[in-house]
Amino acid sequence: MIPIEFKTTEGDNAESIMPIWPKQSSGFADQILKPEYRARKLRFPLGTTWLRIVPAIATSPLSWMLGLHIQEYTGGRFVHPKTLEKGKKSIFDQAYSWMKKHHPEALFTKANKTGARLLTDPHTLCWVLVEENGKTVARLLYASGYDGSRGGVAGLGYQIWKAAQETDEHGKVVVNAIDPSAGFKVCIEKSQNPGAKYPTYSLRVGRVPAPMTPILDSMDAEEVKALCPLENVVLQLSEEEQWKCLEAYLPKETVAEIQSEALASS
Repeated sequence: MIPIEFKTTEGDNAESIMPIWPKQSSGFADQILKPEYRARKLRFPLGTTWLRIVPAIATSPLSWMLGLHIQEYTGGRFVHPKTLEKGKKSIFDQAYSWMKKHHPEALFTKANKTGARLLTDPHTLCWVLVEENGKTVARLLYASGYDGSRGGVAGLGYQIWKAAQETDEHGKVVVNAIDPSAGFKVCIEKSQNPGAKYPTYSLRVGRVPAPMTPILDSMDAEEVKALCPLENVVLQLSEEEQWKCLEAYLPKETVAEIQSEALASS
């Protein structure tokens, strides 16, 4: 079995993983994960699922959970480059600046919900170990990172991040479900009322320690080998690919004008 070294301490805060339009259509291009990792995306069945969150891998500069900036558009979604490179701009950022300058009335606002929405949504990504068909397997848990500050229920990803590092009134960690040796499993319960458009999720942290080493020793070598730094599983689109995404969303004439101005200023 190939040993994996995990980080034993975490200095994360909300900003470290929390850094905004979800509309799917036929032929939706979900370009979040590299092709070889897409089959590992966790899909919750109705009912309860117990999972062990995988601690941060020691060779990675990242934490156990990666805060994703997701760019969604009519034809799909992709990972904004600032996710892995702070301050990095995308083609959609250029489009937003151009629209704000030339056609601000066409941008999405509370008063204009049919306008072009070119900002990103917060999501999260982390490795988890779950049991499927009697075997423990490695899966990637992709979930909403919305913190609930604008109303409504906080996203599952944000809830997991909060619950996995529960703090007391002094801000000190009381329950650290991530610790490689003393961490706990987390239970996610998925339910959906008849007629409801979306399911709801609730979670709780277990109280029996679930050390990583025995779990890894019980897994098939292929599953253990799949575990790698989160930055290795995220798909990063080139600028040319981002332009194609924008063309699938905005009128071609508008995209051509944005490209023209971008070239002139470069």
